[in-house]
Amino acid sequence: MAKFAIGERVERATDDHQDGVVVAVFPTTDGDFRYAVDMEGYGALQFFAEEKLVVCAR
Repeated sequence: MAKFAIGERVERATDDHQDGVVVAVFPTTDGDFRYAVDMEGYGALQFFAEEKLVVCAR
């Protein structure tokens, strides 16, 4: 089961902790999940592995 749901606000676990909203969840062939996130200020979707995201504290 996916850790994050569509519409949930998340942030990157590393780097500058930018936040965004999950817009799609994709299962991988390995049984993991990838997330398409609409990041604030980019104007494009970014894709992340589950371990790269955390629930947004804001």
